[in-house]
Amino acid sequence: MSEMFDLLKKIYPLRLAPVSEDTDKAAEILRGVLPFQIHEYASGLEHNGWTVPQKWKAVRAEIKKNGKVIYDGMKHPLGVIGYSTSFTGKISLEELKEHLFYHPVFPEALVYHCDYYYKPWRRDWGMSIPHQLYKELDRGEYEVILETVAEPGTMKVLDYFLEGETQETILFNAHDCHAGQANDDVSGIVVTVEIMKRLAQRKKRRYSYRAIIAPEHLGTVFYLENLPEKVVKTFRGGMFLEMLGHQNRFALQKSFTGESLIDKAAKVYLARHFSDFHEADFRKVVGNDETVWEAPGFEIPFISLSRAHPMYPEYHSSLDDERIIFEDKLEEAVQAVSGILEILETNTTLKRHFKGLVALSNPKYDLYISTADPSIRPTVAEDQKKWNYLMDCLCRYFDEKTTLLDIAMKHEIDYAKLYQYVKKYEEKGLVSLSK
Repeated sequence: MSEMFDLLKKIYPLRLAPVSEDTDKAAEILRGVLPFQIHEYASGLEHNGWTVPQKWKAVRAEIKKNGKVIYDGMKHPLGVIGYSTSFTGKISLEELKEHLFYHPVFPEALVYHCDYYYKPWRRDWGMSIPHQLYKELDRGEYEVILETVAEPGTMKVLDYFLEGETQETILFNAHDCHAGQANDDVSGIVVTVEIMKRLAQRKKRRYSYRAIIAPEHLGTVFYLENLPEKVVKTFRGGMFLEMLGHQNRFALQKSFTGESLIDKAAKVYLARHFSDFHEADFRKVVGNDETVWEAPGFEIPFISLSRAHPMYPEYHSSLDDERIIFEDKLEEAVQAVSGILEILETNTTLKRHFKGLVALSNPKYDLYISTADPSIRPTVAEDQKKWNYLMDCLCRYFDEKTTLLDIAMKHEIDYAKLYQYVKKYEEKGLVSLSK
């Protein structure tokens, strides 16, 4: 079993919420893997209409008919709707149904419901039950015993920073507030942790990197608002990582403009190594904290990498468990992100140290990439055509303005191969690579 899968199995069964005992447990588990700094925000704190919730937990949740318990909402983390108020009393079937939620597709599954997280002014209660049980409820009187506890606490935001040669920072974000959801988004958490572990082992880092694990929207809203302006100004772009463990192709969601450096790096890498990936505009794949990072006054380019197109059937249900998570898919996600980062780390402009046309095939340089003579072999591989054309154009890009990423995008060629090729120009003294 991989370390990522083992970590996922420890976290996803917890009764996670924006502020809860189990979310605190998850934070301690993660701090046992990486030395996260924890930022705390007190319940009741407000900003722009957002409010840090109270610390909440369910203690007892039963539905009875004729004195017999027909449903126990404590058997699964989704059994009680998060932030439900306490309620004890006898009610009719019609009134009971106003407080019951079920999954529309899977008759035995529970549905994930989080509306109360973000609306503290809405004081109500609810339970998630199997649709099959819902349909079997008959008329009569029901007794509900729902005991919950809401008290002042602190919302925790986990922050792990790796310093690079510059303070320019690339961000990763995943959320930790969905109870009983392995793919959404504990998969993103464990992928983020693994990426940071590997980055920490890297001998040289041009960029600094920061991983933020926090309750969805709420965590990043208060985190950003309370950060010093000088820190925020170092953020160059980020990536929300989620729903990465199931059997599906990658889905790349663009930043707001779709034209940022991290947008381009992600597209170039995925197009070359995962050509079946899905690409869509901002908020057109799945919505998460990219709206927080991209909000006016911050405007930090934030892409999303997931496997959420099409959305997996088990989404927001009790079936989102370890059985739909594949270790090789988690590793594939780490590899994809690592490939994108390698582009960011090595992307550079080039300074020319010659004038005129260089005979690339001369043994002095040996920079010519041989391709088939079209008069002898009519069919030439498309990739060969691209490289042949690139050799005709490449020297014009040694202008200290055009980057390797620009070239790879324009000519639709493999970035890593291009990087190794221009390094040969540097070895021959023809160019120098900017830092």
